[in-house]
This record gives sequence, structure tokens and C-alpha cells, in this order.
Amino acid sequence: MILDQRLSQEIYGSASPDCWNKEWRQVGRFGGGMAIELEVGEFLNSLVRMTKPAVVVETGTHKGFSTLMISQALKANGKGHLYTFDLTDYGVMKECEQFGVASLVTFAKGDSAAGISKLSPTVKNIDFLWLDADHSTEAVIKELNAALPMLRKGTLVAFHDIITDPREAKAIAEIRARFPAWEYLNFITARGFALMRVQ
Repeated sequence: MILDQRLSQEIYGSASPDCWNKEWRQVGRFGGGMAIELEVGEFLNSLVRMTKPAVVVETGTHKGFSTLMISQALKANGKGHLYTFDLTDYGVMKECEQFGVASLVTFAKGDSAAGISKLSPTVKNIDFLWLDADHSTEAVIKELNAALPMLRKGTLVAFHDIITDPREAKAIAEIRARFPAWEYLNFITARGFALMRVQ
């Protein structure tokens, strides 16, 4: 995992046991228990480093922890761009500027599904879709439907909070029933993480 040294200090300097079961870690600097687990952030960074996506789409930017972990990996790869969406602007572009990845990130404030739909005239393929916004079943399905025209065989689709929010788990069950050929992995983390690969 390759991170800006200052970012690494900010992350690991504010890490503490998670507030659910104390087996994982949360990062106070970027939202604590409202952000992804530190280990999930490390995994996202490694996943992007390994798969080298050209286009990543994220929903649920929040304070930018996952945004920074993904964009730091894109920077290390020497290619790729992240489009990220949230209903609230918590200042993520200032964070991206501070840690040297602003040119790799486009943030849009507003409805994530609508934002994804607006990408289709210019973005032909999404290589990695990271869904972590409104966890209601309807919202997750709506985001996926908006992205479907840009998904291709091999696209990775990841979901967060599948343990802590049963609505998210229901959305995944519906997606799996709709696309039974898609590969599926379920990771047990403090809040739950699932990964699918389009087939």
C-alpha cells in the first residue's frame, strides 16, 4: 500500500478500535464510525493498486476516507480517475488538494444515481463501482441501474454496510437474483463488505 506520508500520519494517528465490536479500527480524522473501517480502506487501496482501473465511481463520499484511499492508489498506478458523489459537501476536494490527488478526483454534490447517469455521455466503461451512499434497498438498486450501461464483463462492484444495514443486504440479494452469473464475495468486517464481478 502506497500512501502520501502526511495522509498516512493523519490516518494511523487517529485510528482507534471500532465502535461495534472492537475487532476492527476506525479513523477519527475522516469520520470515525461514520466512515469505512480502516481495514476496508486499506483493502480498497490495495484492490485499486492491483486491478489498475481507468474509471472508478464512488457514492457516499462523506469526509473522504475511501476517496483518498482510492485516489492515492490511482496516483501510485499512474493512471485512472475517480468520480465521487454525495448529497453533502464535507470539503473533500480540499482534502484531495492537501494530499496531492485533486487532479484525479471529480466530486459532484447531489443525488448519486442522477450523477452516475450524467456520466454516460463521456464515460463508456466503469472499471470499479463503489456503492456506499444511501443504504436503502431502493437507492442501491437505483445506483446500480444508473451504472449498468457503463458496466462490462470484469467490472468490480463493491458494497459497504451489509451487516449493519439489512436494507443493503436485501439489495444485494436482489442483485444476485437478477444477475446470478456475477461472481460474489462476502467479507465479514465490522460493518460488512461485499464484492461482485460482472460476468
